[in-house]
This record gives sequence, structure tokens and C-alpha cells, in this order.
Amino acid sequence: MSDGLARLAAGAGLELDWRRPDEAAASCPEAEFADRVTELAGSAVLADLFATTATGPAQLTAVLQLVSDPSWLLLSAELAGVTFPSLTPRLHAASWYEREIFEMHGLLPEGHPAPGPLRLHDWPEEHHPMRPRAGGVARLPHPPHVPKWPAVTGQGVFQFPLGPVRSGPQEAAEFHFSSGGEDIVALGLRLGFKYRAIERLAQGQPAERALQLAERLAGTSGFANGLAFTRAVERALGVTVTQVSEHTRALLAELERLHSHWGTIGRLAESTGLLVGAAQYGLLKEEALRAAGRLTGHRYLRGALRIGGLELELGPSARRQLRAQLDGWRERATGLGRLLEDTSTFQDRLDTTALLSPEYAREHNLVGPVGRASGIDRDTRRDHPYAAYSEVLFDVPSRAAGDAAARFQVHVAESTQSLRIMAQLLDDWPADAGPAPAPQWHSGSALGWAEAPGGETLHFVELDPVGRVARWRARPPAVVNWHPFAHACGSGNNLTDYPVIEASFAISPAEFDR
Repeated sequence: MSDGLARLAAGAGLELDWRRPDEAAASCPEAEFADRVTELAGSAVLADLFATTATGPAQLTAVLQLVSDPSWLLLSAELAGVTFPSLTPRLHAASWYEREIFEMHGLLPEGHPAPGPLRLHDWPEEHHPMRPRAGGVARLPHPPHVPKWPAVTGQGVFQFPLGPVRSGPQEAAEFHFSSGGEDIVALGLRLGFKYRAIERLAQGQPAERALQLAERLAGTSGFANGLAFTRAVERALGVTVTQVSEHTRALLAELERLHSHWGTIGRLAESTGLLVGAAQYGLLKEEALRAAGRLTGHRYLRGALRIGGLELELGPSARRQLRAQLDGWRERATGLGRLLEDTSTFQDRLDTTALLSPEYAREHNLVGPVGRASGIDRDTRRDHPYAAYSEVLFDVPSRAAGDAAARFQVHVAESTQSLRIMAQLLDDWPADAGPAPAPQWHSGSALGWAEAPGGETLHFVELDPVGRVARWRARPPAVVNWHPFAHACGSGNNLTDYPVIEASFAISPAEFDR
């Protein structure tokens, strides 16, 4: 239990229910919810805000965390109707959460300054995917009309679209540029082309089936999202995982981080015309993917996780083969990183590009390399240890410049730390204590988390009495880090900077759309 969290809750007049040593719940009346969350967010981080309409009266839940504190607070309030006071005018990090709550559940944040759709741009206004069709209210309030794109006028200003279908392996997203000459004056962003209603599809499904959906939120973060979901179910059931499984989970999570970061650095090299550097990082990424396929049978690690453990065992031979690769990967990655840092044409394109100040990053509670490049020193592996991360030593790289160069530097440094973590895990492999007992299915709810390549991913799961999913909330890092993207594009950049900006953010549209 956390003394700091207890003091913070007491100051806000909340009584905590410690469901687990690192997870507390509290509730308050609907009329007090906005005030309580705003007060708590003065000292804590608003990590998520979501609604539940499938398992009883409509309910809002805010997830908060104190910096460098291992505990989480889930504050909830039941709603009497289909409206609630918006937090956004006082807490800007709540803006996109509230917009998503409206379009998914039909709960209107009254007073929201821009309550337009995030993903369901072309859907019927009366259809809200997460609201049960039976028992729903007959008429729902709708936000005022919001212009589709930012309206920018003036001499020499013109507009042009990019996407949603683009060349190469880029995911579907639409960008609407307003440009004055070569300068990006404003950017309109439209996501939702990959919306699959994954959270709704999981309702009523056994947890093992829903795990397959969690692994498919996005290709480059499938294992991390699957792990966060798995841990939420295990925590709800009170399942204990063996030490071997925890080591294996951490090892595979770092392998996923490696191929994701190397892919990001390769795209940055390609965006600046350094095709040889991009090819070299592509080789590193391919080798990491092949190692993943050799270890688990799937290049993107799907099917490796199981509620209560893993579907596989890494034998001594497989571990030795992977350990033998690490030193070579480290040497090559270190050399390539130095070459890029010493290439003036590369650095000139990244320096001061797409600035996000530390103040702006804190206001939006940014996560992962995007946040850490703007001075946000948070990482769930260190701050909320899970799997085997409490048993290894590693640093959490951060920078303060907040530009594309800082994001590049964080990706390079994090790759080095991932190799360091993997080496420690393989060198200190625990003895096999035998299989874990099968989970005993029952009702319950819990929060699960992991550090995906893009940052903190949170999954809240509520189970019914036979272990089926009654409610699943997935908040991957893309939900947070797409929010400031348009602002970063318009921070004194030109059109030729755009490929660098998108590569440096490395955010998945599919992970956001989910």
C-alpha cells in the first residue's frame, strides 16, 4: 500500500479500498467527480479516463498514478443520465478521453470545447458501439457541429490532403495540411480507418479468446498489449505466475521493443535520405523478428502468452543461441547509432523539428519515447515493476529538447538498455519449478499494465462469474501520443520535415483505432 496515495486521497476526501497492494479504488458522487479528479491531477498523473455502460448504470472511471509510486488509483462515479461535466476546460489531458467516451458510449461531456468525433467520422450519430442496444436511452444528446478540418485563410495559404491510402507500408490515416509556401501552418488529423470494435467484440468472450484480440491491437506492440491484458485477468483472478514465466515474458517484451525501435530508427534514416543506414537497421530488425519467430513460432510473438503463464518453454539451447546474438547486435547497433549522430545532414534535419516542450508534454501526460524525449521521466518497468523487471538493472533514458533529435536519441539509448536487460535475464535464468496450476475462473476486475515500445499501455478487465469478459478497456500508448501530433507538426516546421516528424513519433494508427 502507498502512503503517498493514501495521503493524496485523504486530502481529496476519498476513502480508499485497497483491492491489491498496488491498486486502490474509490468512488464519489457524480456531482463531485470533476472536482475530485482535477484536485488529484494537481499531484498525480491522469493515466486514463473511460466509461462503462455494459454492466449496469453508466459509470466514469479515472485512473491516476503518482510519479515514482508503484500504486494506482481508480476513481469512479455512477451517472444518473447521459451527460456529465467536462473535465477538459480544467484538465486538457482529458480532452480526447472525453471525446472517445461520447462517440463510444453516447455520454456527452457538457462544456467540452471541441466534442467532435475521433474515429467514427462517417457513422450514424445515433450509433454508439460500446452502448448496449437493449436498454439504451431512446434519444442521446449530440455535440454541436465541429468543422472537419482547421480553417486557415490568408494570402498564399493553400490546403492539400495526404492519405488515407499512402505509398509503402504506412498505415491508413488522413492528414490535411494548411501551408503557406513551404511552412506547415496547421495540420488536420483524421484517424479511425482501422477501427475494429475490439473492446466490444471481446464482451461475452472467454478471457483466452479476448487475449487473441489484445495481441492484435497493433503488430509492433502485440506482445506488450497482450501482456497487459493477461496481467489484468491474472490480477482479477488472483493467479500467481512462475518465476520462469515472468523471466520469459520480460525477455520477449524486450525483444519486441528491439525490433520496434530499430524499425523506427531505420525509418528516420530513410526519411532523411540515408538509405544505406535504413537498410542496416532493417537488417537488425529482421534478425530480431527471426529470433522471435524461432523462439515462439511467430515473428510478432502472437500465441506465446497464456492466462497464468506461457504456451511455450525456452529451452537451454534456444536461450544460448539468443544470448550469442546479443553482443553482435549491441556492437552493430552502437556503431550505426554513432554514424547517424556524426552525419550532419541527418542531425540538421532532426534538430528543432517538431518541438514538444516539457510543459506541453506534462500537460498531456505523454508516454514512452515521445514523452521521455520531452523530459517526462516515467516508465512502468521501473515505476510499476512487473514480470522480472524488479530483478534487473537498467536506466530510463530521457532528454529535454523535445524535438525529433531527442526522440531519435531516446530510441537509440532504449535499444541499448533492452539488450542490457535481455543479457541479465539470460545470464540469471531461474530453475524450472514446474507448471503453474490452471486458473480458477470467477468474477473480478483489475488493472494490468506493461511498457510497450511506444510507452505505457493500460488494460482494465472485468470478468463475469465464469471468467468471460464483461468489460475491457484498452488504452495503448497511441491513444495518448496522437493527441499532440498536430501541434508538433505546426511548431515552425515545413513540408519537407513531415516524413521526419511522422517517423520520429512512431505512432500506430491501428493501435489508436483498435
